[in-house]
Amino acid sequence: MYDWTALWEDHAAEQHPLTGTHDVNALASTLAAKLIEPAGPDAPLAVYETATSFVLVGVEGGQVQQLTLAKRDLFDLTLRFVTEDEGQDQALPYLEIIADNIATGESDAWRATVTLDEQGRPWVANRLLAEQLMPAFEFDTLSFTDAGSFREALHSLWINTVPQLVPHIVDWFSGEQDSGVAPIHDDARTREMLERYAEIVRHEQAALGRRFVDAELRLVAEVLHGIRFDSAASCRGLWLAVEARLIDEELDRKWKVDGDVLLEKLKNLSYAQEVALIEGLTASGGHEADAG
Repeated sequence: MYDWTALWEDHAAEQHPLTGTHDVNALASTLAAKLIEPAGPDAPLAVYETATSFVLVGVEGGQVQQLTLAKRDLFDLTLRFVTEDEGQDQALPYLEIIADNIATGESDAWRATVTLDEQGRPWVANRLLAEQLMPAFEFDTLSFTDAGSFREALHSLWINTVPQLVPHIVDWFSGEQDSGVAPIHDDARTREMLERYAEIVRHEQAALGRRFVDAELRLVAEVLHGIRFDSAASCRGLWLAVEARLIDEELDRKWKVDGDVLLEKLKNLSYAQEVALIEGLTASGGHEADAG
């Protein structure tokens, strides 16, 4: 579900020692939590779960340590500048911020159309992007929308990340007026666009790694083997290809996964997430091993 080791290292300052000598896999009663992933030779951490949090227990410097992570804080934010119709009731182009929380099973999106004023400056939700004033974001379906960590993350995204899109937005509008496509001026501009694309893919792949289990990824990789994506639009609707193979070949039995659950996950992917999944699985080639 999560890279527990990475979370353990990222939150090192929040770890607390447990007094006494403990078997890290025998703390369910002490922690009033359920053991969901025991520690072992290949898993240095024991992971416990309560209704509202995960509790990680490990050994650092000979001392048993615990780390409590509130589920409401384990969200991901994804920022996108959308220029193609994806079936949303939103005029193009628009900014999209997707909030996902695998731990709580919640997901919501905020969208607002992008416009240019007479001076060629981009505006979103009655906010001039250059002024970095946050709009009144609405994530009404999320239980953690009032959490301080969530509001801080939104603020950081708007102040630090959104301005990086401004040149791309301006270029897109210029290209739309001329030929309908964003201009590529020179090699430096091409590299800049590719770096942004790579960063988006890396961000999405990190989130997808927590959404899909290994067997599901191997199944999707098998479906992708031999499929060619001749255009950006052809990447949309991956679930249809997977569904066809599930029906014809019962790949869910081969890989021992719940086909309905997998299809539902795939249907809920954004376009950027589908591209990231395709990029990751077609580039690695490592998920095509036999199911055993």
